[in-house]
Amino acid sequence: MNYLSQVHSLIIKIMVKKAFSLLAWGLIISFPLIFPKSYFLGILIFAGIWSIMLIGFDVLVGYCGQLSLGHNAFFAIGAYSAGILAVKYNFHHPLLAMAIGVGISLLLAWIIGLPSLRLKGYYLAIATLGFGLIINNVILGLNQLTGGASGLNFIPSFEFAGLSFDTDIRFYFLVWFFVAVILVVSLNLVKSRFGRAFLAIREEETFASMMRIPVFRYKLFAFFYSAVCASIAGSLYAHYAGTITPDGFTFMISIHMVVMLFLGGKGTIWGGIMGAVFLKLLSEWLTAFQEYEMPVWAAIFIMVLIFMPKGILGSLQVAFKNFGVKTIKEGE
Repeated sequence: MNYLSQVHSLIIKIMVKKAFSLLAWGLIISFPLIFPKSYFLGILIFAGIWSIMLIGFDVLVGYCGQLSLGHNAFFAIGAYSAGILAVKYNFHHPLLAMAIGVGISLLLAWIIGLPSLRLKGYYLAIATLGFGLIINNVILGLNQLTGGASGLNFIPSFEFAGLSFDTDIRFYFLVWFFVAVILVVSLNLVKSRFGRAFLAIREEETFASMMRIPVFRYKLFAFFYSAVCASIAGSLYAHYAGTITPDGFTFMISIHMVVMLFLGGKGTIWGGIMGAVFLKLLSEWLTAFQEYEMPVWAAIFIMVLIFMPKGILGSLQVAFKNFGVKTIKEGE
């Protein structure tokens, strides 16, 4: 009977996961048909861009347990690489520009990661926060290249294989295609030996070292991966917004990432997407309170930590798990 109960529980778990995935992608694909207006599509486009960043960020924070507050820098690098190449150098290959941005991000992630990832806890967060502030000041200082405080304007639409993603509905599907690819890659990554190593490092670095896991190498890989995702998101953001300024890449980006991830559920991969969609919708409803942005986000973060420490997705998983247990007991 106990064996049958375990099988029953496993079947329910698989069914819930499949149902959740099908429902989520069904809503994403059908959204433009239900809400064809550009206003609503724009919200979900930005949510998709945030989702790309948060999926990679979850690998670093949720799985590997390394808190970074400097990912606004990699977001900015991706955006400015795309913008500078397109506007200043008339470069018409967005995918190649994106790859260049990723390359620059990886180089800087290596330079910053080598010393900072030897730090732990809040020391790592502070070190990466400093990196984000430095990059923002560099953007302001390189006035001839970046446009300084005025930023870059007239960044062209994303083009690939002769197709221009110059409408909201086209760009919507482009962004969510990237989300889907990065989601699949990330889910497979965390289910591999990399994911098991990340979890071991998150739970206890000393024990992971005793188990002969190359801790620093895995931490650096997670940092690289999250930097790549942030850079890709920045590139897409530049082509969609058409205009970028340093004010769009302050340390508040990193704060928003932390809040979104914890709200959706860290260590779940899907949680980042849920947090991004929920808080982008919430931000639209709270536009009248923009001057109180910091207190509002702080209040949301505190309430999440108190009432939903596992986030929205984590809380739903617990609820479904409890439902599964009850169902088994009733069947017995």
